[in-house]
Amino acid sequence: MRDYRPARKSKGIAALLMGGMIGASAGWGQTYSTSGAAGQAQTVNNQHIINLKDVEISALIDDVSTITGYTFVVHPSVRGKVTVSSQTPLSTDEVFQVFLSTLRVHGFAAVPGANGVYKIVPEQSATAEAALARADVGGDLVETAVFKLGNVDSVEAAQMIKPVTNPQGQVTTSANTNSLIVVDYAANIARVRKILAQIDEDRSSISTVALENTPAKEMAQTVNALTSGNSRAFNFDIGAVPVNSGNMLLLRGETRDVARMVEIVEQLDADSRVTEESLKVIPLDHAQASDIAPILQGLGARMTETLSPGRGEVSAPAVVIHEPTNAIIINAEPRILRQLESVVAELDVRRSQVLVEAIVVELSDTATRELGLQFVVGGGEDNTVPFATTNFSRATPNILSIAGALVADNNFDNGENGGGSSALRDLAVNSLLGTSGSLLGFGGTSDDGGVFGAIVNAVDEDTDSSILSTPSVLALDNETASFLSGQEIPITTGEALGTNNANPFRTVEREDVGVQLEVRPQVGEGDAIKLFIRQEVSSVFGPVTSASADLITNKRELTTTVLADDGDIIVLGGLIQEDEQLRVSKVPVLGDVPLLGRAFRYDDTSSTRTNLMVFLRPTVVRDAADARAATNRRYDYIVDAQREATPDGYSSLEQLIEDLERTDP
Repeated sequence: MRDYRPARKSKGIAALLMGGMIGASAGWGQTYSTSGAAGQAQTVNNQHIINLKDVEISALIDDVSTITGYTFVVHPSVRGKVTVSSQTPLSTDEVFQVFLSTLRVHGFAAVPGANGVYKIVPEQSATAEAALARADVGGDLVETAVFKLGNVDSVEAAQMIKPVTNPQGQVTTSANTNSLIVVDYAANIARVRKILAQIDEDRSSISTVALENTPAKEMAQTVNALTSGNSRAFNFDIGAVPVNSGNMLLLRGETRDVARMVEIVEQLDADSRVTEESLKVIPLDHAQASDIAPILQGLGARMTETLSPGRGEVSAPAVVIHEPTNAIIINAEPRILRQLESVVAELDVRRSQVLVEAIVVELSDTATRELGLQFVVGGGEDNTVPFATTNFSRATPNILSIAGALVADNNFDNGENGGGSSALRDLAVNSLLGTSGSLLGFGGTSDDGGVFGAIVNAVDEDTDSSILSTPSVLALDNETASFLSGQEIPITTGEALGTNNANPFRTVEREDVGVQLEVRPQVGEGDAIKLFIRQEVSSVFGPVTSASADLITNKRELTTTVLADDGDIIVLGGLIQEDEQLRVSKVPVLGDVPLLGRAFRYDDTSSTRTNLMVFLRPTVVRDAADARAATNRRYDYIVDAQREATPDGYSSLEQLIEDLERTDP
């Protein structure tokens, strides 16, 4: 037996004996009553009989926590007295349910948390903290449940279940997912679940109608017009889908509505039996009439051969194209006419497009190293020193030009033949201006007019370049599209002279030089795209020789057929090229002497590495939404680039589009 302390008795709850008072004996517990408050509890074999009157709710919470082992976090506003009466033994779980019901009667609720913790809060606050429902067990816990509806609209369902929910409960709809979010007592959520299960049943039925005289596509348009829109003639919720292959109509809706519509469709099909109707004008929405007409003529001829043995002589159908309206006019026997209409309906569909973006990357690294010594020694008029020099044609500056200018300057100081001295000085200056790298040298003239000098030239040059081209083109499925960005350069193809060198003429052709992309895509059923591609990158290298007007062009071309997935980047091909050249100019024999030979040799080393790669990304554009997305992505890129390039963030393209979209001139 539990021993109630006097302090508990002073609050009038000394006799609160619920479950948890498990006696050592098998007999019933005693009865306590104090200070005007009455309370009885009897316990045997974990069964409890409760009889309470005007007990503080805080004491009730304490004792239920002792019985169940749960932890309760009580809101400060949870106050008042409660009365509970029970004549039937209750289990521990039943005691907890009685406790929850008592809280609910007095405007409070228990919100479950983690690890057996419950929050006791006012009912108004419980809906904001309710956890997801764990099972359809009912009870007076406040929980949250999400219901996904399949056949009934969530807004209509919310209006239907609102009367059965608690006034403090919440019902929220999600139109995008057609779902209901209900926050209420678990017992109410269980009722809501059963109600929704009944109203969300799919009571629709499906029926097919074989048509004999009317094309399925035309009949579907008629049924949908009769049952939908503001001007509908029937209050039926029916969907009609044509099955062109068998000229059948598929109807789906309420069973009674479908049965009624089947009768209407059969009647319309019977009334449209006009044997004289053999002429039809079919305007095309997507296909080209000139492409469809030959197919219809071939099929019509085969159908005529098939029908002729059983139905006598049958005339071949006549198919005429009306180009201004892109329409096809068919004159044929009614049965053949209906079949040809079905063929046109299958072929006249919107075709997909493919945005092909090519990425051409060229990385090059050119390194040049030169090291050489040039010298000149020459005696004067009365000097026996011989003339000796080393001169290499590729080396700059040219030591002979500098020595000549020096000698001419000394010999023409009197002003005579000053023009020759000036020309030699200009030649020496130009030689120095063409120098790259570092120079180290010395030189001069002797008293008797002799000249001497030496120049050491050292060059180490490294040039990196990165060229990126991104041509792109939008192509219709199975249609060839091309892109060119470059120039047309003249290429001489022939020259001729007349008799006695008279009437000379030259033939010239223009050749495209730049970035070219030619592609023909084929879109498969899934995301796979077959691409027939020709990619070319060309540029002008320069003239063949300095004296020739003919040009040399660099050309890199790739022609291939690949299979790619929608939106993936694939590599088409590439070229990794390395070219190393070593040029050695030297004086015979002397240039090969160890160490000393460096004075008679000029070394020139060049290395060129080129990495060329071509990548491709195809993107399928199936509808108008995909086309807008691809266009907006490129448009926003250009607008942002213009804004970053201007101090005030101005975009001329954006302003142009705004001007074009103005309705007021």
